[in-house]
Amino acid sequence: MRVSDESAAEYPNNYNFKGKKSSVALKEFISKNKAFPDYIPDLSQEIYDDPEFNKINDFIFGPIEQFCVSQKVKDILLRFNLPDHRFYPVKVFLPKRLLGFIKIRRKLNKPYYAFNFDFKNIANNEHWIDFSKTKFEKHAYSIDKTDHIFFNENFDFNLDIFEIKYSWMTYISEALRDEFLKEEVTGISFSDIAELQWKVPRPNPKISWK
Repeated sequence: MRVSDESAAEYPNNYNFKGKKSSVALKEFISKNKAFPDYIPDLSQEIYDDPEFNKINDFIFGPIEQFCVSQKVKDILLRFNLPDHRFYPVKVFLPKRLLGFIKIRRKLNKPYYAFNFDFKNIANNEHWIDFSKTKFEKHAYSIDKTDHIFFNENFDFNLDIFEIKYSWMTYISEALRDEFLKEEVTGISFSDIAELQWKVPRPNPKISWK
């Protein structure tokens, strides 16, 4: 699954990155404690002031981890098997120009959420990998790279969405994909595993299951 940038956002100019409940603090808490915090983080983003990127989709491409999603997407996801996760409210602002040059912004009335899950710190799933078959090589910045990941018997086939180290991709089940298509969810596209999606090469290895 890939999120389109036709609905793209960035942090508002006045966003307090140093706040105790900022997105930065949330990321640091998860990394340090290997768990989600009890508090509700202060999350907001502003859609770009550009006709090419300012659609109001169900998925918004931006700095919110993991995904910024509409109420409709949240309702769909809750019907499926998800990893340990949280839905945090996100304030989404839309810029507008008056008289062609005076820029104002308004908050969208419909709710959006950060669908936040973590396969790096909270649910490290490297135990899924058959390292006797999966071959790695050192790549840029000493990050291990592979063209083919072999999963072993530990793989959790119950999950409808997951990510894994060594790949840039977000993987979803066919059932979840079909539901997104049925409900006409906007702002995402789908591809086969190992299919090239970007002009600049990014890790998208082939995957085999035991």
